[in-house]
Amino acid sequence: MSMPKREIFPTQRKYSTFSALSTTSPSLLKRATDILNCMGNGFNSATEIATYCNYSISTVHRLLQNLAELDWVIQDNTNHRYYLGPQVTKLSSNIMASHRYIVLHALKEMSRLANMTDETVMLGALDQLHYIKLFDIPSPQNLRIIEASDKLKGQYLGATAKVLLSQLDDKELKVLFKHIKTEPTTPASVTDTAVMMEQIQEIRRKGYGISYGERIKGAICISAPVTNYFCPLALYMVGPDDRLKPQVKKMIAEVVNSAQQVSEEIAGVFNG
Repeated sequence: MSMPKREIFPTQRKYSTFSALSTTSPSLLKRATDILNCMGNGFNSATEIATYCNYSISTVHRLLQNLAELDWVIQDNTNHRYYLGPQVTKLSSNIMASHRYIVLHALKEMSRLANMTDETVMLGALDQLHYIKLFDIPSPQNLRIIEASDKLKGQYLGATAKVLLSQLDDKELKVLFKHIKTEPTTPASVTDTAVMMEQIQEIRRKGYGISYGERIKGAICISAPVTNYFCPLALYMVGPDDRLKPQVKKMIAEVVNSAQQVSEEIAGVFNG
């Protein structure tokens, strides 16, 4: 199915998964932010952080000590690696609260989709490289597909995972693929990173993703990116393949349209 090309892809959009490196001398606050972002994504030694951020090791050591004094980071005395500290935990203890705005603005389109299709409709985000289910409207059907929790089993599998990953730039994807190991959950699961990259590029071209039983056997997932948010976001529909397959083209168009409507609703709020 041919869908209109979307301007948010390919890789111009920058999210705060890793801070973009500045061409001018960065402020202390930006350097500290870069360090915290790196630690939130699995870089826990001063050498790793300095290499990725292109900062001197002395600068990184000095800022890590300053952040430790304020409880933003802690250092393990055994392996001498650094980890996010209690101040970060305090701020992130209710992570859903930071996404209430987008849930409010997505609810109208999610309800429209759910009422029209009688399938499960969800909104999910990639926050610090971890999937978070922000909101869902379960299908009223007796046979339905639902997420048991907000932790996506096989979180880098299926259409929604790849739609979220497609919103990162290629540099971030290469770093990510070096640090993850994806286990298949069904015979249709795609775990080869080269194949995943090809599928991500296709999603960028088409503006949506679809998967057949890749994460949940017998289920179809149709997912589209919601843009203009501060982290990768996806609106998606899941249902049994025998119900969705006969009308899959129509469903793709509806999901893409709803995602675009939500994107326009929040335009200028987070990236203006």
